[in-house]
Amino acid sequence: MNYKKIAKISLVAFLTITFVFPSVSLAIGNAPSQEARDAKKAEIQEARDAKKEEIQENRTEKTCAMLTKQAEQIQNRLTERIAKLTQKRTETQTNINERVAQRTTKRTERRTKWEATKTGNWEKLQSKAQTDEQKAAVAKFIATVQTAVKNKNDAVDAILTQLRAEIQTQNNERKSEIDAQIATYNNAVASITSQVQSDCSAGKDAKTIRESYRTQMKQARETFSNRERNREEFNAEIKTLKDAKKTEMQKILETFKKTVEGAKTELRSAFPAKTDSIETETEE
Repeated sequence: MNYKKIAKISLVAFLTITFVFPSVSLAIGNAPSQEARDAKKAEIQEARDAKKEEIQENRTEKTCAMLTKQAEQIQNRLTERIAKLTQKRTETQTNINERVAQRTTKRTERRTKWEATKTGNWEKLQSKAQTDEQKAAVAKFIATVQTAVKNKNDAVDAILTQLRAEIQTQNNERKSEIDAQIATYNNAVASITSQVQSDCSAGKDAKTIRESYRTQMKQARETFSNRERNREEFNAEIKTLKDAKKTEMQKILETFKKTVEGAKTELRSAFPAKTDSIETETEE
C-alpha cells in the first residue's frame, strides 16, 4: 500500500516537472557536443577572417588606385615642365642671337665711323708734312696705327667668337645634363608606377606598398633636385670664362695703346715746331 502511494506521488511529480519545465528535459536531451561547438567557433572565425581579408583587399585597392593616380599626375606635370623648358630654351637662344647681332652691328658701325673720321684726319696730317722726312713719318704713323687698329679689332673679334663658342659648349653640356636628369627622373617615376602595379597584383598589403612608394619617390626627387646645385656650378664656370676673356681683352687694349703712343712719339719728332697742331687721335 505504501509502495503504491510512493509510486503515484513520484509519477505525479515527474509529470508536473515535465509540464512546467519542458525546456529542461529537451536541453538535457539535445545538448550540443564539443565537436559541434568547435565547428561553430571555426565558422565564426572563418567569417571574421573573410571580412578582414575583404577590408584589406578594399584598402589595398584604394591605395593602389591613389598611388597610381599620383604617379600619373607627377608624370603629367613633368611633361608640362619639359614643354615649358623647351620653349624657354628656344626663346633664350633667340634673345641671345638678337643681342649678339645688335652688338656686332653697333661695333661694325662704330668702326666704320672711326675709319671715316680718321680718313679726314690722315689727309689733314699729310697736308702738314712739308719735307720728305715728315711725309715718310706721316706715312709710317698712318700705317702703324691702321695696323694696330686692325690687329686690335681682329683680336677682339677672335676673343668674342671664342667666348661665345665656349659658352655655347657649356650651355650644350648643361642642356644634356638636364635632359639626362629629367629622363632619369621620368624613368624612375615610371618604374615606381610599374612597381606599385606589380605589388598590387601580387596582393601585398597597403602599408607595404605605400611605404615602398614613398621611399622610392623621395629618393627620385632628391636626385632630381640636385640639378639646382649644378646650376650654381654652371654659373660659376661661365663667370670664370668671362673673367678670363676680360683679362685677355685688357691685355690687347694695353698693347694697342702702347703701340699707338710709340707711333705718336716718333711722329712728333718729325714735327718739332708743330707738335700741338698735329692730329694723332687714334681711339675708336
